Amino acid sequence: MRLLPSLALALAAALPAAAETVLSEASGNWAGSTGDGFTFLARLTQNEDMARLTIWGGNPGQAAVAEGEPQFDNPTIAIGAFATKQALEVLDTGNGSVLQIVTEYADEEGSGRIVTQLQFIDNQFTVVGYYHGGELAGKNFDCDVDLWKMTATEDGTTRELEPVGFEALNASDWTWDAPYERGFCHRAE
Repeated sequence: MRLLPSLALALAAALPAAAETVLSEASGNWAGSTGDGFTFLARLTQNEDMARLTIWGGNPGQAAVAEGEPQFDNPTIAIGAFATKQALEVLDTGNGSVLQIVTEYADEEGSGRIVTQLQFIDNQFTVVGYYHGGELAGKNFDCDVDLWKMTATEDGTTRELEPVGFEALNASDWTWDAPYERGFCHRAE
């Protein structure tokens, strides 16, 4: 009888931790429809009030699989609280693939849609675009950021953004609040 508690503890320690809820998966080739580039498998999972993005890479001509250490892991890349939809989409631009994190949300104050766009450029997962539009307390707002052109269009007015270094667009430290903290968008009032 004394072995039972020890056995239960040993079994509990040997079992993997509870898995995060998978919200969406997408795969593709960073070179787009040419198929000449590195492949990827991206997974968006729930991480408390946030969404975690994990990306595994594969070699050209070989499908990426979710095994071993991922190439990219950001546990707070997008907001998860009040989300009504969270999905990964792959957009082929003709010059390569763009991975989009799409979040739609609604709460008692408003609703909206957020799209964060990433590309794999020079061995860095780089944020290349951001969009946030919706309604807050009865007022509509939208902010569309093109980080290739370094422009932001807010509520119909386009402005030039201050140039930033390549490292500043690294998706590793991007959070749901980064476009506001970095001055790309202004908060709706």
